Amino acid sequence: MPVIFSLITLGVYLFILIPVCIRAKNKSRLHNAADHYLANRSLGLLVLLLTMYATTISGNVMGVSAKAYSMGYTWIIFAGLISAISCSFHLLIPKLRPLSVRYHFITPGDWVRYRFGAKAQVLRVLITLVLMLAVGNYLLAQFKAAGEIIDVMTQKTIPYEFGVVGFALIILTYDSLGGLRAVVWTDAIQGLVMMAGFTSLAIWVIETTNGITNLAHAIAELRPESVPVPGATMQLQWFSLMILGSLAVIIYPQTLQRIFAATEDKTIFQSMAILGIIAAGSSMIFLFSGWAAIPIFGQDASFAADEVIPRLLAHWGNSSILNRISSMMVLLAVLAAIMSTADSVLLSLVSIVRHDLRRVTQREGLSADKWITALVVLIVTFAALYRDITLWRLIELKLELLVQCFPAFVIALHWRKPSAGPFLLGLIGGLVILVTLFFLGIRQISGINAGLIALIGNVVIVGLYWGIQKYVSPKNDATPVAAKLIIEKKPLIND
Repeated sequence: MPVIFSLITLGVYLFILIPVCIRAKNKSRLHNAADHYLANRSLGLLVLLLTMYATTISGNVMGVSAKAYSMGYTWIIFAGLISAISCSFHLLIPKLRPLSVRYHFITPGDWVRYRFGAKAQVLRVLITLVLMLAVGNYLLAQFKAAGEIIDVMTQKTIPYEFGVVGFALIILTYDSLGGLRAVVWTDAIQGLVMMAGFTSLAIWVIETTNGITNLAHAIAELRPESVPVPGATMQLQWFSLMILGSLAVIIYPQTLQRIFAATEDKTIFQSMAILGIIAAGSSMIFLFSGWAAIPIFGQDASFAADEVIPRLLAHWGNSSILNRISSMMVLLAVLAAIMSTADSVLLSLVSIVRHDLRRVTQREGLSADKWITALVVLIVTFAALYRDITLWRLIELKLELLVQCFPAFVIALHWRKPSAGPFLLGLIGGLVILVTLFFLGIRQISGINAGLIALIGNVVIVGLYWGIQKYVSPKNDATPVAAKLIIEKKPLIND
């Protein structure tokens, strides 16, 4: 009976969103890139807030709870990471948002074209390739998370592999039918489901732990190494993770496109302010879920860490019919988080593949985009069938790659003098350092994450190269093409 109940609930939930996608498709009249990828820049406060929340949470629910279960109190740093991310958006939005409206940005590559000019093709292509790898990694994590949760909650009636394939087909349908409009409308529904589900989870965690004092004693007994105040190396590792995450997350293509798609600047700032509060509360629920699993499962090594949330829900649901219904609500919330991120990431990935690898962008016609979408889903689905890598490791790899683009997006936004050359050489240097550390098996040095070490090298190279350009070759005009465009007020992109 529980398995049948799970299957029926999953089926109804997944397919009830199809009419929303069809409605979004019928709403689209223009059939061009601005409409397909930005919903014709029409996102209001409520829809923007819900889609940002749904997209931000993602399969991190499972990865974060898994780390909290395995590391105990040590993983409290995740709450600091969420706060740091909320603050870091102020480095980007105030200046990038007005430019995106004036010059009709649709994809991240449009910023590179605007800032560095058409001649910076190599820089744009390299940034696009890095974003493709990072976002492809992110999409892979969502497919894996969906497979895991469907596998456990249906008690292997739907095996992991079939869960991944079925999930991929659903996401492909959403993206193909209505573009960003379909994505954000379904995200809005899923965001509400997530809030309700995570609230239910929080209530259950409070009840099952019998108070924070009892939970603290259980963690001290089963994860004693996580109780003392961390040493200098661990504190440096915490700080490194906060910096890495906060600088990398603001470069997410799907986040950038939502900044481009809002109706007005005020909408962006209001939604980000509210999102910071909601995301912080949600992060604490994920942490306490992982900690609550410690006394329930103890030192059980019979399952992978990524299965903590699904097994918690199964444990909760087996106690009574009412709890079964509540646990299914949380399951839908986790699936909603995964689905909302997967469809957003897929849409962004296809947009940069289609429009940022070419010298000249052609915004009309979307038939090629749909074929690319199907191909990307096929590739990621096959990759997700490899089950061994953990969700948190995928998150780390994604952040380490994304943060290498930080100088070309954020530093270049505030420091207008350098041309493309310093940023190109810095990006290449950062990637070389990162790849070298990866193959040497070095994930951190004295607590500093490998991605942050590579970023430091990246920024140093940018500064040195610019200094050489300025003082050794002062006649070389490094003024970007963008400066002339601002004066002339000519649109860079023709939709």
